[in-house]
Amino acid sequence: MREQAERYGATIVTARIDSVAQNANDFDARGVGITLSTRSILIATGVENRRPSIDAAAHRDALDRGLLRYCPICDGYEATGQAIGVIGADTHGVAEALFLRTFSDRITLVANEDFELDASDRGALEGAGIAVAPSALEQIDFSGEHVTLRLADATEMQFDTIYPALGSDSNNALAKQLGVELSDDRCIVVDTKQRTSISGVYAAGDIVMALDQISVAMGHAAIAATALHNDLRKLDGHTH
Repeated sequence: MREQAERYGATIVTARIDSVAQNANDFDARGVGITLSTRSILIATGVENRRPSIDAAAHRDALDRGLLRYCPICDGYEATGQAIGVIGADTHGVAEALFLRTFSDRITLVANEDFELDASDRGALEGAGIAVAPSALEQIDFSGEHVTLRLADATEMQFDTIYPALGSDSNNALAKQLGVELSDDRCIVVDTKQRTSISGVYAAGDIVMALDQISVAMGHAAIAATALHNDLRKLDGHTH
């Protein structure tokens, strides 16, 4: 992909942009040792999943072995019939456990720290046959063929795979600097052409308020690039 982009004239710079500012007719993007002046900006900074406390090497290995998963929409089918632990006992965790119930009837919701379940949440879980762990999570062990969760009350539970349902953090610092409209102060709001509330600024991928999927992000990028191209042509008087 890098070679193809460069073949058609793209310049790829490896650097971190820490600040962006809007001028009268363009934008300045700055980082350590780099300053870019540009007429348009496409923000594709994504989000970061919140993780349980897991060593980086063990985290990577667990992902590779299918013991740890983050997206039931992506791979819930692969966990069909398995014993699944969902980490995160709040409304978000309840929603994820209920979604996974489509694929398995062996699901347990485990609190990462505290239980935040109201009567409605517990009723929904009970109605779907989803168990709730007796206490909060203390340690995760991926050393065996299965995942072992040690709880605060010394209970040990084994699962075929676990899904952390702890939410995510949007990388929206640059969007906030520009004053782009955000949804719930998190993700960027765009129109049908991926334009943000600031003229000349576009957004694509998980940073946009939409389904966090690679296929969706690629669609966003195609729409944004086309709109950006045509908007610049219009500014330059190259459209009819």
